[in-house]
Amino acid sequence: MTELILHHYDTSPFSEKVRLILGSKKLAWKSVDVPRIMPKPDVMALTGGYRKTPFLQVGRDMYCDTALICEVLEHVQPEPALFPVGLKGLSRIVAQWADEKLFWAAMAYNFSPKGTAQMFGGSPDTPIEKWGAVAKTFAADRSQMRSGMPRMPLGDATAAYRGYLRRLSHMLDGQDFLLGNAPCAADFAAYHPLWFTRTQTPVMADILA
Repeated sequence: MTELILHHYDTSPFSEKVRLILGSKKLAWKSVDVPRIMPKPDVMALTGGYRKTPFLQVGRDMYCDTALICEVLEHVQPEPALFPVGLKGLSRIVAQWADEKLFWAAMAYNFSPKGTAQMFGGSPDTPIEKWGAVAKTFAADRSQMRSGMPRMPLGDATAAYRGYLRRLSHMLDGQDFLLGNAPCAADFAAYHPLWFTRTQTPVMADILA
């Protein structure tokens, strides 16, 4: 099999999703660290202009978007299954919801003034322009990535994130994972926004209680 090369960076939530899947499937892989903000000349040259993280390299082929990467890894190593028999459609639907609705609510919540300050070493009581040149550059970069999608206000994000967490908790009543007794694509997609809250902005992690 052609070696798998993951282009990623350590604090990227979607990269964490793929790293866990690679571990679950016990696949050997190589690591290339990429910048977390533009410019990314090497990335853009390899991907033909795709700027998001991560992407998976298999030989001369580049696979962008973690939903596609999941399909590739499932083909390379079918077991344990990301899309179990009888749950192939449902696991994809829940994973898509988690990668979109859950993720964006979580990120809007995580990057509150307190969360942003913790990420970049500033003070939540001082405007970001005063303490965080790096944070300001990061915010501008991510604004471009949202392609005009407005950022959810903190109050709305908090309510949405709490509601989504409650739904996940209900799905886990009586079972270890979202769709049964083994992890599938839905679990990995739901996990990485929570991972970011817990490990990158722990000052905001009380919502996980």
